[in-house]
Amino acid sequence: MSGEAYTSSEDSSLLRSALHGLSGESCLEIGAGNCGNLLELRKLFEVAVGTDLLRPTTSDWRGKGIEFVLADAASCFRPDTFDLVTFNPPYLAVEVSNDRAVEGGRGLEVPKAFLREALRTVKQPGRIVFLLNDEASVGEFEEMCSKRSFELKRLAVRRMFFEELTVYAAAPRDSASAGRPARPDLS
Repeated sequence: MSGEAYTSSEDSSLLRSALHGLSGESCLEIGAGNCGNLLELRKLFEVAVGTDLLRPTTSDWRGKGIEFVLADAASCFRPDTFDLVTFNPPYLAVEVSNDRAVEGGRGLEVPKAFLREALRTVKQPGRIVFLLNDEASVGEFEEMCSKRSFELKRLAVRRMFFEELTVYAAAPRDSASAGRPARPDLS
């Protein structure tokens, strides 16, 4: 297993651009890596918290109002805690994971675990914003959301030379069908 937190790349940039303009009281980034997204989210939310299995290898986030917790997904938080939960999970499908920073496990078990925790910890009517690549069976993620009365919509897509990255937003079905825009608005 890798001993370093995930370093921001094109996928993080895509997710960050989809998060731009959101605001609220509290947000959580599951698998925060080196806290790059949290630095931006802290400008938009009163409380910005990140979790990861590894400590950030940079200190850019220290003293900037960000809270960081060493934790597995969001297991240390109570249900219905955050206005926004976001994640850019390890999404590469592999049989055996040697690098938890980028490998999502067999059947993409890591992204699914992140979504389960996001659905548990997001407030009603909060939002979940996350990124997947084209290896993911989006239907499985839609079904997980639907069981909790959330509707999944695409926010952004970027084609890379070797994969397609998509940012999704999950919103409570009532607010999603009430004519709100596809882009989540937490303010």
